[in-house]
Amino acid sequence: MLTTGPTSNIIGGTRQTDVEMYAGDAGAKTEVRVISSVLDISNTSSAQSRIVLTWNANTSTLGLGNLDLDVPGTNGIFLAFPVAMDHALDLMFEIQDYGQSTAILSKTFPALSQGSNFFFAFSDFTNRDALSSADSIRMTVDSTTPGLDATLDLVESRDAPPLTVPEPATMGLLCLGLLGLGFRRWKAKASNV
Repeated sequence: MLTTGPTSNIIGGTRQTDVEMYAGDAGAKTEVRVISSVLDISNTSSAQSRIVLTWNANTSTLGLGNLDLDVPGTNGIFLAFPVAMDHALDLMFEIQDYGQSTAILSKTFPALSQGSNFFFAFSDFTNRDALSSADSIRMTVDSTTPGLDATLDLVESRDAPPLTVPEPATMGLLCLGLLGLGFRRWKAKASNV
């Protein structure tokens, strides 16, 4: 379902999670769990895995009911990596209109990726027609090397990434520095007179 809010539309509702460990030694293990609303993926040192989350309202015939993702105020899908991941991962979104078309976009995120402004612009998807009548949204997370540990949060459909705004503490230090420079210049002028 798409929950409309003042600044964003959150892809929510029922989702199915499929986990496949496709490489690893005899003791290899993959754990996928939700901790405080964050998807946590943990592979042992030899394991490689693929995690697929599917939002389709638990039905393969009606799905999300031709959900229009490409509405004013939604230009793409955001997600966050709250903690720096230790290895690179591939992430792909597939948005399917049952019987019609599938819009696809994939990206590789390098090791140590972290933050809340990772953006999948709708304009970058192949076959954009599926965005206006989505029945299924699938997100695939693939480890590119063994031993991936990653957390994902904030899968949202919303407008373009916000501009980076300096934190109040940074602005305060900048202002103090400018005041100090101004005072120093004033003092130098006063001693020359």
